[in-house]
Amino acid sequence: MELPPRPQRPYRPGETLVPCYAPDRFPDNTVDMGTGYDTLSNTDDPRIPGEARANRQLLKNTLAAARFRNLAEEWWHYTFNGEPFPDTYFDFPSPDPR
Repeated sequence: MELPPRPQRPYRPGETLVPCYAPDRFPDNTVDMGTGYDTLSNTDDPRIPGEARANRQLLKNTLAAARFRNLAEEWWHYTFNGEPFPDTYFDFPSPDPR
């Protein structure tokens, strides 16, 4: 993936959508992880092919080396091993990215 990413066109209301796991889903300038949403979310789902599978494994191995463990059911979900506050949920506003 090139940085900075190419400009992304906006979604046009009413535009035909395809399944989130389709190879030609909406062009969203993201790294291909095999799905645009919560479908086929298992990190090691055997239906995820080629580059997307390699990207999931790269993320998993990189974060494992930094002491994070993956929730196998969600390729994007990681928890820090040895987290200092395991029983605390933090709730604070995120900055507006705009």
